[in-house]
Amino acid sequence: MGQVMSRLSICLYNYHTIGDAMTIMIEKEVAGLPFLNEQGYLLGMVTKNQIIEKGIENYVAGDKAADYLTNRFLPLNEDALLEDVWNLPFDIYPVLNNMEELIGIVSKYSLLQGYFLEVRSRSQELEAVFNSAHNGILSINKQGIITSLNPAAEKPTRTTKEEAVGRFLNDIIIPTGLLEVLRNGIPEYGAKFQVGRRLYISNRTPIMKDGEVVGAVGVFQDVSEIEKVLQELQSVKQLNEELQTIIASSYDGLIICNGQGDILRCNPAVGRILEAPWERLVGRPFKELVDKGIFKNNIIQLVKKQGGFISILERPFTKHSLVITANPVFSEEEEIVKIVINIRDMTELEFLREALEESKQLSEKYESQIALMRNHKEIGTELRYCSIIMNNVLDLAYRVSQVDSPVVLVGEQGVGKEEIARSIHFQSKRSKGPFYKINCGSVPEHLLEIELFGEGTFNGRNIGKPGGLELANQGSVYLENIGNMPLNLQGRLVRVLQDKMLQATGEKDRKSIDIRILSGTEKPLKKLVEKGLFRSDLFYTLNIVPIKVPALRERKEDLIPLVLFNLEQNNKRHGFEKVFSPEAVQLILDYPWLGNVREMANVVERLAVTANEKVISAEEVDEVLYEKEQSPLKTVTVTGVVPLKEAIIDLEQQLLSLAMKLHGTTVKAAEALGVNQSTVVRKLQKLKNNHGG
Repeated sequence: MGQVMSRLSICLYNYHTIGDAMTIMIEKEVAGLPFLNEQGYLLGMVTKNQIIEKGIENYVAGDKAADYLTNRFLPLNEDALLEDVWNLPFDIYPVLNNMEELIGIVSKYSLLQGYFLEVRSRSQELEAVFNSAHNGILSINKQGIITSLNPAAEKPTRTTKEEAVGRFLNDIIIPTGLLEVLRNGIPEYGAKFQVGRRLYISNRTPIMKDGEVVGAVGVFQDVSEIEKVLQELQSVKQLNEELQTIIASSYDGLIICNGQGDILRCNPAVGRILEAPWERLVGRPFKELVDKGIFKNNIIQLVKKQGGFISILERPFTKHSLVITANPVFSEEEEIVKIVINIRDMTELEFLREALEESKQLSEKYESQIALMRNHKEIGTELRYCSIIMNNVLDLAYRVSQVDSPVVLVGEQGVGKEEIARSIHFQSKRSKGPFYKINCGSVPEHLLEIELFGEGTFNGRNIGKPGGLELANQGSVYLENIGNMPLNLQGRLVRVLQDKMLQATGEKDRKSIDIRILSGTEKPLKKLVEKGLFRSDLFYTLNIVPIKVPALRERKEDLIPLVLFNLEQNNKRHGFEKVFSPEAVQLILDYPWLGNVREMANVVERLAVTANEKVISAEEVDEVLYEKEQSPLKTVTVTGVVPLKEAIIDLEQQLLSLAMKLHGTTVKAAEALGVNQSTVVRKLQKLKNNHGG
């Protein structure tokens, strides 16, 4: 813009008349002038067209120029490109620099003229490039008429530009597929065709305008010589790759030196055996390895002295006992041009023996786990893993299963605490005994007492209902959500565990029991003890071995194996062959899985059952995963105008009521609303007081 504008040395102000403006415009040969206020701020433009629009008969030279001011203008930056502004609607424009200072004006005519010159210059450049291109280029319009043909295309088409342009394609050359590209709009790349003995490769693409095919262009390249070279190169490349693969895959170390003893190539096994970065050895003399004490003998000198094959033993009493062989390669003049050195680590046999022994020990260690997976297929569904963190958890679970100590499993809902408790039981010496689960947070206190300790005689009647502790005798009891157990029942449980004697509710007699307690809790029991919600004596009795089970979002590497396993199970159950699309898998990986493995299993089953096609799409996964965003908690509807303070109070009450209804506790309601629990408690109390208790 700065190249085509007219720079201004004068502008119009409030004291100028329209006569002054006309005089200046005539002298400066411009169609308009900018009008500034006293602070130099651009208020508008005074143009000849504006004067004409007001009517010549109304023109009075003494009138103020401000009376002819128009704000129908658009300021342009001096760095603006002509191609971006040439078709703007006004006849004249003020031009500003990067400091927003007025530096000139430009007319519509100047823009058009400048843009025309630029387009013509570009056209000439493109024409020169087109004619100078090494590859042949031929284009046709929508009717199949040849519109352009460069000199490089005359040879493969066996015609000239003068003969071809303006004529139908099939009248000039043998059809090459360009008309097919014109008809279907689908590009075709790498098509080969032959003219005489010459081989050409062609790329054919449609010419698009406003989404419509208006022509097609073909680009030809003579690849006759290149094709021959490529075939030879491919053979050499294949042979070289085979040799590289052989060298790299060799378990023995291989070093190739030139006749002077400089290392030309070596394989990764050299680095493993010598415990040195093998890549850095290339280009260095073999003698350096001797000088650094890596080798005792310079086998290169021995080969040259002997004039033939050499085999020696290196470092026989060190960690790596090596057998090194060297074989010379001779030229036609009987000179040594290369030396191939082979290094074999003889201690590998000992390492293999030790590895076999270790493998045997590992096999024995996990034998019980394998038997568990075979005999109890229902166990371990949620324990599929490949992460280090979960491996550590299950390794600890296996170790504690070999003893009889109480275990507390700490983790969020749905992480698989019960599955781990089952695996501990079935890998222990109590595996033949019963495994009994009791949820301490799902039943009322009086029912939980009977569920735990049983019920004896009542008013002379022998009800005879045994509790879970009695039913699990000689086995294990899993107390889920033990943190929710009432304090008085905690006291009874402590006495049972300390005395190993059980007294049913309403029963005078006690009986001996032998059980192992496995507990599950969402929050560490120590925090509940500090808050007075859990007895310290029971805590110290149960919390012998705490195991923290990580949430699924903390072990994302386990997510895909779990998802695929659950999908496979649902496919078998329902006779499906469903699979996830790559995009769907990425959505699954990105999802936080706050409900952990349990939520994941439910989502996978739902997708397997409801997906329309064999491939479960990302859209279907997205709809299932994020449907919670449509919750009423995130929708506010206004039906009338009320005082803002009353509206805020009413909305707050609705949100609190809905959060408590959906989540049940003030802790979870506070998490959903994004506030502290104390805030929820205080506001609920205020709401209760406002409604009269």
